[in-house]
Amino acid sequence: MKIVRAILLVINLLLIAGLLLSSLAGGVAPSTSVLPSLAAFGFLPLLAANALMVVLWAFMRRWEALLGVAAIALRWGMVACYLQVSLPRSQAEGQQPVFTLMSYNVHCFQGQERHGRSTDSLARAFLELVRGEAPDVLCLQEVMPVSGVNMADSLALMGFNHYYGTGTTRGGQPTGTAVYSRYPITYVSRIDNEKLLADLLVDDRRVRVCCIHMTSYKFSDDDHAEIERARHGEVDQGLRATVGKVGSTLADHEREWDERLRPVATECSIPLVMAGDLNEIPSSWLYRQIMRSLRDSFRERGMGLGVTYAGGFPQFRIDMVFHNDGLRVLEYRRPRAQLSDHYPVITKMEIAQ
Repeated sequence: MKIVRAILLVINLLLIAGLLLSSLAGGVAPSTSVLPSLAAFGFLPLLAANALMVVLWAFMRRWEALLGVAAIALRWGMVACYLQVSLPRSQAEGQQPVFTLMSYNVHCFQGQERHGRSTDSLARAFLELVRGEAPDVLCLQEVMPVSGVNMADSLALMGFNHYYGTGTTRGGQPTGTAVYSRYPITYVSRIDNEKLLADLLVDDRRVRVCCIHMTSYKFSDDDHAEIERARHGEVDQGLRATVGKVGSTLADHEREWDERLRPVATECSIPLVMAGDLNEIPSSWLYRQIMRSLRDSFRERGMGLGVTYAGGFPQFRIDMVFHNDGLRVLEYRRPRAQLSDHYPVITKMEIAQ
């Protein structure tokens, strides 16, 4: 029995170390050490495993249960980034302007497949989704033209008469990262190939929308196969290259934030929304940096785990809508639309007085 307890204690200590290491990601930049950022991807499984160890030790009536309790208590604050139970709230008195924003990585209208062709049917299904949800502003990522659908004209028929993209087809359709708006766009700036800033005039109030798509991990089929094998406990040399690709992408995100997005978040003096595909999880360094200046709409009005990546294992909340103090979140929703390898995120916001 002593040998069994000793083995369990070693396992428990390793799980506690993993949980604490994953919690360091928010304070350790990937350029300094990528290890905490990699461990952060396992935050929820590690939290669950530590909870199971607490139950096991408690069943055995052992003091070692306190070790897991202490580790979980230290990192319990992170749970709110992943799990929320909130209800919509009513508009404040005074009738301040309200608008609804949808952020969606449409994955080139290829559906949930990693390698496919854009289809007219998925593009039309997207238009039906927009018609049903009736947002006022669209922040779209991975937009590509579809042969049978003129997206700009179709959305214009719904009232989205103002739009810009980081790229444009010969016919004038936005591509890449795009903002469509029912409100006039008074100013636009292309931050880079995947990030766009637009000022909207919402009932005579200026609102800045920053639509972003952080650098993707560009996983190949081999990478996905390695991740799946690792999930089942099969680790080989190929996983090292996949992990290296993750580390390199996280370092890219650090540079994108420091050089391009930090000034947007910290220097804006008007109501600001920063929305899009973050390609990062809530326990990451990048998320922590953004939260120093902005607020996470999910944490204010979200429900459940809010997973937004639908392209297979692993699944995380990586599509986010942040805002500054100039806005107040009334509602947050994540429709389970099966049109992309992401789910859309919809927020209803009120301009603060």
